[in-house]
Amino acid sequence: MTEKNQVQSEFANEVSEYKINDNVIAKIAKKVLNNTDGVLALKGNILSSFADNFSDGENTAGITIDIDDAKNAVVNAKIIIEYGKKAQEVFASLDRNIKKEVNDLTGINVKAVKAEIVDILTKDEYREKKAKNENKKEEK
Repeated sequence: MTEKNQVQSEFANEVSEYKINDNVIAKIAKKVLNNTDGVLALKGNILSSFADNFSDGENTAGITIDIDDAKNAVVNAKIIIEYGKKAQEVFASLDRNIKKEVNDLTGINVKAVKAEIVDILTKDEYREKKAKNENKKEEK
């Protein structure tokens, strides 16, 4: 008996599988969001600054993932878009790129991307708000 046949017979009754944590899909979606023209940022929840202290640097606050039994995912994101960009064009790019990237990297089908635009800012306004938030964190 060859080594390959021995291994195959040894594990013949086992079913191999892998699972992908929702956080992995959220990180992929975040990377797409960060690289999408017109998206300034994700809008995190109130715990995001607290979560920053315990995360690995990849805070995905503002993104939630729902996966059904058939391994179809829905990506929900709260985003801030850049003033002057067309929301429908920004969303079309997000939808297409998140679906493609998640499927290419994980094999999981994203059946829907749902983006809630929670704010619209110029790049200057965004930088000012970001600087103020960072100063508040440093003061604590």
